[in-house]
Amino acid sequence: MENKRNNKRVLLGRRIREIRIAKGLTQEKLGSKAEISYKFVGEIERGLQNPSFDTLEKIARALEVDLYELFRFEQEAPNRKDIEARMAKILKGISEDDLRQLFFVLQGLYPHI
Repeated sequence: MENKRNNKRVLLGRRIREIRIAKGLTQEKLGSKAEISYKFVGEIERGLQNPSFDTLEKIARALEVDLYELFRFEQEAPNRKDIEARMAKILKGISEDDLRQLFFVLQGLYPHI
């Protein structure tokens, strides 16, 4: 049971680190924005600390993400079928102008297709 809890802390820490790096923040900057010690940020990221709900809210706010984003671990990533279904819903719900813009972005990313 304890090992499972430690694993969840490690996953949470990895996710926070992943988002922090994607946002171009150092541990020091994240700590400052979240009003917590950068050393505590490092311990959370290494899975050594079990942050409180309040601390997680501060971290999410500092990272400018919704709280649930901190818990989107890699093994929960949707498979291709789920992604295609979600994309189809998005495409049906957006305006023609937004669809056109999305097309140009995708065309820029994948010009060979």
